[in-house]
Parts: sequence; C-alpha cells; structure tokens
Amino acid sequence: MMDEPLLPTAAPKTAPPASTPSSPSFLRRLRIFLVLAACALWANYEASEGFDIIVLHGASHSPAARRFGLLFVSNGRAARLVLSSSDLVHRVLYPDDSFPRKPVRRITLFMADEDLNDTVVVSHGRHPGEFVVRMSPTVMEATDVQMSVASALQRGVARVWLWDGRGQAPRSLLDAMVEYLTTQNNASATLSTTSCCAAAEQLRVARVNRAMQEEWNDRMLEDACGSPPEKVCSVFLPLVDLSTITRNVDPKTSV
Repeated sequence: MMDEPLLPTAAPKTAPPASTPSSPSFLRRLRIFLVLAACALWANYEASEGFDIIVLHGASHSPAARRFGLLFVSNGRAARLVLSSSDLVHRVLYPDDSFPRKPVRRITLFMADEDLNDTVVVSHGRHPGEFVVRMSPTVMEATDVQMSVASALQRGVARVWLWDGRGQAPRSLLDAMVEYLTTQNNASATLSTTSCCAAAEQLRVARVNRAMQEEWNDRMLEDACGSPPEKVCSVFLPLVDLSTITRNVDPKTSV
C-alpha cells in the first residue's frame, strides 16, 4: 500500500499587531492642533475687536463723488484712512481697559449729493453700533485734496468713537473734543506723549469721554476732571466756551 502524500497544512494566518503611534509623532500632531486652535481663537478675538468699513462708490453721481471714487475708493485709500484715523483716536480715548470702548460694528462712508453745513456729518445707522459718515463735496475742491479728505475723515472717525452722554452731551463740547483729536492726529502720526503736559491732556480727554458713556449731567466735566467748571479741562478752553456748553445740545438726528 502506497503511502499517500501528506497534504500541506497551512498555518493559520494571524492579524498583524495593531500599530501604535510613536510618542514623537503623537506629540507633533498635538502641537499642530494646539497651534491651529490658538490661531483660531486669536482670529476670533481680532474679529471681535474690529469693525466693518463700507465705502460706497456710487452713492452720488456728482463730479465730486466721481473724483472721490477715482482717488480714494478704487485704490482702497479711503478705507485705509478710516482705519489709521481709528487707530490714532483709540490711543487717546481708550488708553487702557479701564476706558470702555464704544461698540462700533460698522462705518459706512460716502460722498453726499449736496454741500453740507460741515465738511463731514456723522449719523447713526439702522442698527446699534452702525454709523454713517457723509462727506461734503466741498472737500474735493481744496487745493490739497489729499489733506482735505484725510482731515474730514479724521473728524468723522473721531466723532464716531466719542461717547455722547446718551445723546444729551453738549454739541459744543463734542465739537471741541473732535477738534482736539483731529489736531493731535495732524500734529503727530503716532500721538507720542513726549511731555507730562501732553500725557495729562490726553488723559483728561479720555476721562471726559469715559464719563459721557453715561447719561449727561452738568457735573460730568467736574467729576471727570476733578476741577470746578470754570477751570475744568483747560485743554478745551481755546476751542469752546465751557460756560455755554450746557445750552447747546446735539440734535437727535445726528451723533
């Protein structure tokens, strides 16, 4: 009897052991995740601190509006001026966290159809935190149109960021503060405080602005500056007669 060949017996296949991530690879992925998460959080923080800028090109078809569109809108210069002016104003009005920042979510800028009483007029938008800045066509008639538009935008942006005593702050005081902020911006692009006097003046302006976050009252200037009304905030004296400010209140239709 012949021996039958033995059938080969295949050894049972076993699944390879599950690979486990090496420690360096895991730590590298973890670091990447943490970096991306930090970047996302920082981007959200920056977005919350910023505001939208809308520059309307075709709001008016006047020659001044067309020239404004050509020189300042098409190249993004108008938006950059709004941003730089906002940064300069912030350095004076909000020097640290003890000065609550006014909630501004959007600034809409355009050239008005007709000449305005002022070079720039600021009004509230449709929603809280939205503001409309209208420039008078006369700004485009200046010999130095670049400086004219920049100055008008500085005034408009300064007015946007000023508190107004819940609509009751005297117009003359607000105009004086705008004039001060605009003069500071024109005098120094960095608003550097090289003297104690300059620093003290800017701090008084910031304190008055902070006080105007609340509803206006006649003692607000005295409380903010710690001086009698006739001596209060001397930085404003060349610009406004403080004895008359309580008789001049902003119209309800503008800010």
